Amino acid sequence: MTYRVWVDDGWVDVQVPEMGGEALVVPNVAAIVLNEAGDALLLQRRDKPGEPVRGRLELPGGRWAAGESPDAAVAREVAEETGIEVIRLIDPVKQLESGLHRSCAMARPVTVVNGLDGSYPSLHVVFECVGRGDPRPQPGETAEPRWWPLGQVRELLVTKPEQLIDQSRAMLTAYFSQVS
Repeated sequence: MTYRVWVDDGWVDVQVPEMGGEALVVPNVAAIVLNEAGDALLLQRRDKPGEPVRGRLELPGGRWAAGESPDAAVAREVAEETGIEVIRLIDPVKQLESGLHRSCAMARPVTVVNGLDGSYPSLHVVFECVGRGDPRPQPGETAEPRWWPLGQVRELLVTKPEQLIDQSRAMLTAYFSQVS
């Protein structure tokens, strides 16, 4: 199957592995990072050159590497994109042992699916966590990461939703519907 996907520095048409006629989906993690006081969350601007959503706000996150635990994936992505240290997940990940001698993990995240319009499908598993530090940009990847007061993010979702990339808007809407 051929899908249009973002690779390194631009959009390209790529052959996507499939199984039984369905595209294989690489999971992504995303983080709703609250500050230690719990009154602000971390947003950043997308900064990949040539990307249609460049300049829009998003939650930190990215591809979930094979063999990586959910909490490690979240901490890695947040640190890579913003310099913020994740100090804990709100709902801790529980490691489970299966009868097949393979470990599994259980968590209670929000999940957002992209690609319902026929574009490459992606699965975003969203974790709520607490972070600390001063955000820093990652040029060519992210810009202007900062702590946003929760009320300001709620207002943004209502008054200027187009300022957020679609996936982050869906993730934040789901998050606020659970905590309201």
